[in-house]
Parts: sequence; structure tokens; C-alpha cells
Amino acid sequence: MRNHDGRAAAVYGACAAVWIGLMFYFSGQSGAESGSLSEAVTRWLFGWMIERGADFDKLHALTRKLAHAGIFAVEGWLAGMALLHRMNAKRAAVLTLAWCAAVAVLNELHQTTASGRVCSVADMVIDTCGAAAGLLFAVVVWHAFSAIKRRNGENTDITGD
Repeated sequence: MRNHDGRAAAVYGACAAVWIGLMFYFSGQSGAESGSLSEAVTRWLFGWMIERGADFDKLHALTRKLAHAGIFAVEGWLAGMALLHRMNAKRAAVLTLAWCAAVAVLNELHQTTASGRVCSVADMVIDTCGAAAGLLFAVVVWHAFSAIKRRNGENTDITGD
């Protein structure tokens, strides 16, 4: 069981690292590039509302903030799953949130190296809240699968110590 959990932790950890790479790639885009991408996504998601008179600027701002939360929810889930395979849930949760908060800060600082981009504390908070939501989902999934394994008589004693 432990070998399987070690492999799963490595796969989730590798996916989390790749996801961070994608985040940093997109945060390195210029303000114009980032704005163009988020405008296209806004029009795709809310085009029908915009055609009926909805405020594009408000929907665009909403899309950008939801993207922050969603992107970090994925990171929170991936990092959480990696750590849940190696240690108890409480320790995994604390380390995952600390990790994601640090990545949020670094990502916002990295963003300032691109023209037309700024560092936003509000975005760091949104990122960390998104990570917490992803982590919560990971913990719920982890406990659900652990309960199934216990019912089936499998050993689920994974403490990481």
C-alpha cells in the first residue's frame, strides 16, 4: 500500500509542479495579452448576457477573479492530494495552504515583470481562498475513498511518519 501511495504522491506532485509552471507562464504575459485572453473567455462564457445588455466590464472583472480562484483551486487539489498520500490530513492541509499562499505571492510578484501588470494583494487572497476550496475537495475525496477502502478491509493507515 505504501509503495502505491508513494507513486500516487509523486504523480500528484508532478502535476502540481506542471500546473505551477503554467500559472507562471500566463502570469508572465503582458497586460494586453492577458486582457485579450480574459476578454475572449468572458465573451465565450457570457456572450448571451452581453448581447442582452449586461455590463461587459463587470463580467470581465468577474471572469478574471473567478479564473484566479479556479486556477488555484486546481493547485490546492493537486498539492493536497500529493500530501494526503504521504501524511495525515491535518498536516497535509496546513502545508498545502502554506504552499499555495506562498505560490500566490510569488506568482503576483512574478507578474510585475510583465508590462502592464501589477501585484495585487486582493488577488493573493482570492488565490489562497481558491486553493482552500480545492484542498477541501481533496480532503473530502480522500476521506470518501478511505472509507470505501476501510469497508473493503484494505489498510489505509497512511501517516507519512
